[in-house]
Amino acid sequence: MLIRFRVSNFLSFKEEVEFSMIPGRTKQHLNHIVSGGSGRNDVDLLRAGIIYGANASGKSNLIKAISFAKRFVKKGVSPRKPIPVIPFKLNKTTKEQPSRFEFEIRIDNKDYLYGFEADSERVFSEWLHQIKKITTSPIFERTTDVENNTIVKFFGIKYTNKKDAKKLVLFGEGTRPNRLFLTESIDRNLKYFENIYDWFDNLVIIFPHTRSRVPFDIQSEMTNSMVKYLSNVGTGVSGFDFLEISPESELPKGLVDDVTKDLKFGEQKAVLVEGQKAQRYIFSKDSNEKVTVSKLVLKHKMSDCDEEAAFDTDEESDGTNRLMDVLPILDMSLSNPRVFLIDELDRSLHPNLCYKLIQDFLTNSSQSQLIVTTHESNLLTFDLLRRDEIWFVEKNQQGASVAYSLEEFTPRYDNDVQKGYLLGRFGAIPFIGRKHFNSRGK
Repeated sequence: MLIRFRVSNFLSFKEEVEFSMIPGRTKQHLNHIVSGGSGRNDVDLLRAGIIYGANASGKSNLIKAISFAKRFVKKGVSPRKPIPVIPFKLNKTTKEQPSRFEFEIRIDNKDYLYGFEADSERVFSEWLHQIKKITTSPIFERTTDVENNTIVKFFGIKYTNKKDAKKLVLFGEGTRPNRLFLTESIDRNLKYFENIYDWFDNLVIIFPHTRSRVPFDIQSEMTNSMVKYLSNVGTGVSGFDFLEISPESELPKGLVDDVTKDLKFGEQKAVLVEGQKAQRYIFSKDSNEKVTVSKLVLKHKMSDCDEEAAFDTDEESDGTNRLMDVLPILDMSLSNPRVFLIDELDRSLHPNLCYKLIQDFLTNSSQSQLIVTTHESNLLTFDLLRRDEIWFVEKNQQGASVAYSLEEFTPRYDNDVQKGYLLGRFGAIPFIGRKHFNSRGK
């Protein structure tokens, strides 16, 4: 689970901004809280965070900052390639300084602090600490000097053998200046920090044009759940099916060979072909090496008979396609705890659907978390959310984004939060034709 995320000197963030999933004093919706227990790390955590802000306020940049950090950890960059980090540009000093990213995370009831500082040329520093009741204990700390020499110090690690102890030091010193040591250690097959690296796999980030890559199986419980959901919200979808197609007429040249070159007899492979409305295909190979390609279609019941018509995804509405991209989170959240981040939840979705998606997510009993950016003001009600689950992002007089929670304003429960937000009481709304800065005077 995510405890807190901090970022500074990246995109529209100049000074450090902290986004926290730690509950405030609010007593409503106690089922939105995952208990920290009574152990050494007994901090409770929220399951939702809803972020508001005017256009160009920087709310999407918060998601982009987390996405950049995940991509840098999981994929890194090639040797001699620049790190694609973008510092705050409205200040000469910050343009020459590194960007900073820091995560507080919970894994198997243990809390960790992981972060790094980097510019386009090198990782200046990187650290991993375990968070304990009243202090933090370092696990490793990495620095890169001006001559691009990497130094990694280790603390209190229980080595499997002496050879591994030497390997850590050797591989630490051999880490490229433009690469994270965490990534290097995994590529070197060292398991000591594998849980931290794997945590980033559980960050599921959905941007407005992100297409869901969840494989579709007609018989799966997830697919059946999606069909039921799509039907219940009035899309007209009554089912899914796969129709065999001629790949030469529909697919890009060379795609079939690329997909099936390692495909064995009897195997299937699901492929998403990107586009404005992405299409999903299933590739299969028989004993004679013959390749069959089938396309996912959505079925609709005909009005004058019991038959069903098949629709391609590009024949469906933007809203139906958007639902297909976000609905899998409702089932995925019930298996392995994940952190779902959705930028512009309300893109192509009716306000009532946005409300229902968040309501359904918070109704289940998982330990997954949902963080979304949105303009949809009908979510601003204490019937759905807690004060500490509502966040605002806006720019200050220096053009830098700041983030703050509704918890700082402590409105009464009988207040109309939606009305107060639209009137500008909490900032983070556009004021046309005149400057506006948030209610806290920044």
